[in-house]
Amino acid sequence: DMEHAVSTSWHVVAARDQGRLVGCGRVVSDGVLYALVVDLIVLPEYRSNGIGGAMLGLLVDHCRQAGIRDLHLFAVAGRADFYRRRGFSERPPDAPGMSIRFAR
Repeated sequence: DMEHAVSTSWHVVAARDQGRLVGCGRVVSDGVLYALVVDLIVLPEYRSNGIGGAMLGLLVDHCRQAGIRDLHLFAVAGRADFYRRRGFSERPPDAPGMSIRFAR
């Protein structure tokens, strides 16, 4: 499933250490109005080295250069400060994000 998800994403970045995949980030988008960072993952032993920030920067730059109007993201609990430091902000309480998850 993950291989298909990555291959059909709008934009993907990866970080490698001597060929080993140590980080990955991806965006899904309609290519015009909206984009959504759905994954930004760095192996625990590689965190705090700037890899996640660099990958997020590449994803944001790609969206900006493409003219995307609104960039959103899903954040893992406890990681909001990482995104705040890079210009993201929480949605206001009167405009909450919502989701529905389908069982497989």
